[in-house]
Amino acid sequence: MKKLIVGVGIFVIAVVAFVTLKCDDIIYWYNHSFNKDEYVSIAPNNYFVEDNFLYVNNYNKSEVFNRRQLIDFIYFFINSGVDSIKGYCNKNYTECVNDIELISSNQETLSILNNFVHPYNSFSEIEITYNAKGDFTINIKKLYTNEQINAVNQIVDKFIKENISNDMTTREKLKKVHDYIIDTTDYDTYKTDDIYDDTYFSENAYGVLVEHYGICSGYSDAMAIFLDKLGIINYKISNKDHIWNLAFVDGKWLHIDLTWDDPVSETNINRDNYFLITTNQLKALNDDSHDFNKHIFQEA
Repeated sequence: MKKLIVGVGIFVIAVVAFVTLKCDDIIYWYNHSFNKDEYVSIAPNNYFVEDNFLYVNNYNKSEVFNRRQLIDFIYFFINSGVDSIKGYCNKNYTECVNDIELISSNQETLSILNNFVHPYNSFSEIEITYNAKGDFTINIKKLYTNEQINAVNQIVDKFIKENISNDMTTREKLKKVHDYIIDTTDYDTYKTDDIYDDTYFSENAYGVLVEHYGICSGYSDAMAIFLDKLGIINYKISNKDHIWNLAFVDGKWLHIDLTWDDPVSETNINRDNYFLITTNQLKALNDDSHDFNKHIFQEA
């Protein structure tokens, strides 16, 4: 009998709440009043990056309270490797809808998040839909197909098995990878802003490791996949013209740029200029291609 009384009591409270709330508030209350601390019920895939960075963290609750958490929630979603997710803004987050509009319309803000996830979880397209109350849904289309992932993994696993040993230093391991990618890849000069040739998937690691043609995004993805496979914390640094790798090696964050180490002209023949160098060393090269946003890529 006590259980029945409690149940009725809850029902009465609910009815009172429905009577006193505005119509649109009723919907919000019904959807969100019982899951304030609800964690997102998704299972991240095998390529989930557990490390948090200074610019982005894995925020895995459905409710967001500010712009920072909104970006971190989007990052967590991309990082998890799922195709779709739902979230909502806390009722007191009054700028929520405006922030969603600004973020969803800013391709650069969204694309930057790809730099911090495993390449296989990165997106080629992303869409955020929302309503006036701040309920939102995010959908993405992945950059890599399952067939491409399987083909790249076979090459990476085979190379590591045949060329990397436990008695090698981290620097030695990465030099092997660095030289292998450069030796087997040609820069795809036909995929530029002026001439776009889709013969090869040179913008990603499949083009570099399977088809042996790449541009900077392909080189950096290939290196990132090897870095992750070898258990080395890393992400990609980018500006409007270029992208390369940053890796935590021997207690320091160091730059690796395979694109600029791959000789494609008489002026770029030194294959080690951009291999595991500090930010100061990178600046000293003064090549006008490696400027980056220090607010975003803070580890560098």
